[in-house]
Amino acid sequence: MSAPLVVVAKNSAEHKRWQYVQWAYVAGFVLLTPLVLQPFEIGKMNRALIMGVAILAVNLVVGFNGMLALGHSAFMGIGAFVTASLVQDENWDYWMIVPVVLIVGFLIGVVVGLPALRVKGLYLALVTIAQAAVFPSLVNIDELGIAARTGGPNGKGVSEEVIAPSYWEWLPGVDGARGGSAYRYWVIVLMVAITILLVTNYLRSRAGRAVLAIRDNEAGAAVYGVNLPIVKTMNFAISASIGSLAGLMWCMDKGFVAGQDFTFLLAVDLIIGLVLGGVGAIQGGLVGGLFVVWVNDLTKRISIPLGLYTLNGDGPLAKAIFGLILILFTFFAPGGIVSLGRIIVNKLIKVVPLTPAGQPIEPLSNFDPGMESTRADVAMKMSIAGPVLLAVGWLLMNVNNLLVGVLAFGLRMGILVLAPVAMLVGSNELAAHADGNRPDSAKGPATMARTLGALGFLFVIGYAVQRFVLTY
Repeated sequence: MSAPLVVVAKNSAEHKRWQYVQWAYVAGFVLLTPLVLQPFEIGKMNRALIMGVAILAVNLVVGFNGMLALGHSAFMGIGAFVTASLVQDENWDYWMIVPVVLIVGFLIGVVVGLPALRVKGLYLALVTIAQAAVFPSLVNIDELGIAARTGGPNGKGVSEEVIAPSYWEWLPGVDGARGGSAYRYWVIVLMVAITILLVTNYLRSRAGRAVLAIRDNEAGAAVYGVNLPIVKTMNFAISASIGSLAGLMWCMDKGFVAGQDFTFLLAVDLIIGLVLGGVGAIQGGLVGGLFVVWVNDLTKRISIPLGLYTLNGDGPLAKAIFGLILILFTFFAPGGIVSLGRIIVNKLIKVVPLTPAGQPIEPLSNFDPGMESTRADVAMKMSIAGPVLLAVGWLLMNVNNLLVGVLAFGLRMGILVLAPVAMLVGSNELAAHADGNRPDSAKGPATMARTLGALGFLFVIGYAVQRFVLTY
């Protein structure tokens, strides 16, 4: 498929309709998660979202500032232990601790960031690796009363339970067996949404543009008046503050923290999530967090017979499965999952930017294939492929095999993309036919694509509403 199926001007009515569809899917995913998943699965989703916030913190330094920092597991640990100590020992509420954790993380980020300015590249990586490696030992020190606050090698538990007040019991999943996990899920979702909003606005501000300028050309940024030491230090401190917030969320969800939770292995997971999600993409943090938590858990339950040896999650080569997945992603998605998704979306829908006057930088007619268009045929095939993949996926659900189950889930999800795209392309092709830009032979496939695409889209919406009504 060399040319995109749909070409729209940015912020046009058609572009906004497509954005509404995307937001509808995101809202459906968020609403159905605490209703469909079991309590222990909601706990994994909570951990994935927390990891997403921590990866976003790493992304601020690595992806948006171009500095190789690998020690954010220590900032998570600081936020988690400060939270546990204030809640358990001082009887503070979690909401009261949020500003304290942010300020503590920011100040420690300044302290660590100032000497880090004198080193670059791999040397900065070594400094931050040392920071991550030494943190689990620091929380066990008896001097200065540190071990008394952190619990030492035994860790520190938090007896206060996060329970939904009566006026929040209307939230999906909260009033039932999933109560505690579901309520923590909604609190974490709110905190994640606010964090992403603030980071997005920060990167669009003057300070954020200075951070991006340093990444792209440090010497050029200095020439244009960017104060390199100040901008780098402040960005590192903001990143540390967000990492500490992730530690607060970790403590709030688990109710227990220990030094062994924040070892260098956690720092490696954060870097893996960043690379796989997408370096320099805000969405990459969430995608990377979901991947690291869920795929890592999935590999522990895979069993692959290899003749004399069975490769499974309990065996000595369990990590080989996860490593193989990482290698495959390196080859097929070198820019991360977000980058791969953008490439696929651009093959389907091309958004033409606007000039300052509000007009497309290039006339949309330049992208129209005219009477030679095959878009209607492609859309018809997509509208048929969606229900077929859905049916095959449902049939494969009867096979008692983990890998087959994952494949079945992927096939069933295909209609989420195919149906709305087929409907949109079919509608556009019918409009082009009415304007005389398409042959009569395109009318039949376009009508079929629009009809089947609309039915598939309505099926998805209806199925989601049904699950929501039956379980809520």
